[in-house]
Amino acid sequence: MSNSNPFSSAFEMQRTMIDQSRRAAETTLDAQRAAVETWSDSLESAKSLQESGVALSKTAINAYLDGLGAVFPEESITELEAAVDEQFEAGEEIHEEAWLSFLESADEAEAVFDDLTETQSELLEESFDAIEQIQTDAAESAEEAVESAEELAESA
Repeated sequence: MSNSNPFSSAFEMQRTMIDQSRRAAETTLDAQRAAVETWSDSLESAKSLQESGVALSKTAINAYLDGLGAVFPEESITELEAAVDEQFEAGEEIHEEAWLSFLESADEAEAVFDDLTETQSELLEESFDAIEQIQTDAAESAEEAVESAEELAESA
């Protein structure tokens, strides 16, 4: 673009704004992807933490029952220990099934999010490409108009 074009700086500023907007949109999408990945990665840790809490509870209850064994007849404590163990086993099965279902749903949600994010990224790229093309065409038209006006002024 010629320096004599009064629109040069406006088009240059517009180009800079378009580039900054593109980078901001890309950064936002990257941040969203990172947040979803972090959330997804944290689910296994949450499951492990919950399992540790259940194991700690079981250990505490068994220690309590062992203490009761010193005071009460062994038969009554043995039955109580068996009932507690049975309840913990049932709870662990339910816990495992629930977590498997939850993790599968989370994986599916993450896959859908990835697909939507990819589509959004493609649409943003196409939109910015179109905006840049329109801006380039407008700058070229302005340049041609200025050149025509200069030629007309020189010939007059």
